[in-house]
Amino acid sequence: MLALGAMVAPTYAAAPNPSASVANAAPNFTPSNAPTGALACNAVPTSNGYGGADVTRSIALRSGPSSACGDVSSSKLYVGQRLGGWCRYKNPSSGYWWYYVSTGGAAPYGWIYEGNISGEETITTPCNDY
Repeated sequence: MLALGAMVAPTYAAAPNPSASVANAAPNFTPSNAPTGALACNAVPTSNGYGGADVTRSIALRSGPSSACGDVSSSKLYVGQRLGGWCRYKNPSSGYWWYYVSTGGAAPYGWIYEGNISGEETITTPCNDY
């Protein structure tokens, strides 16, 4: 029986120490926010449709349909430059449309966000690969 005001220290079961090989191993799960499909950078769709767009902001093409993806090249597009549209993809995370385009039908190819172009409504082919 305990006296009034007496405290009992909690007891905890000691956790076993993981071995070094287990502690340094890669996790065996995929985080829910990991990019998949067209959200993955370096996404290169095979869909090639009609249409095009004009650049409204000097920016580089991206390697995937997300602002988290890197630039395709170090050179930026110039305002007024005409892009050939291959296909479009609506990023489910952001809800924004991204377009896979080429610069005058040639490389570099890459992704551009809808807010950096005009006339993109002519690019209607979905990027079916994703």
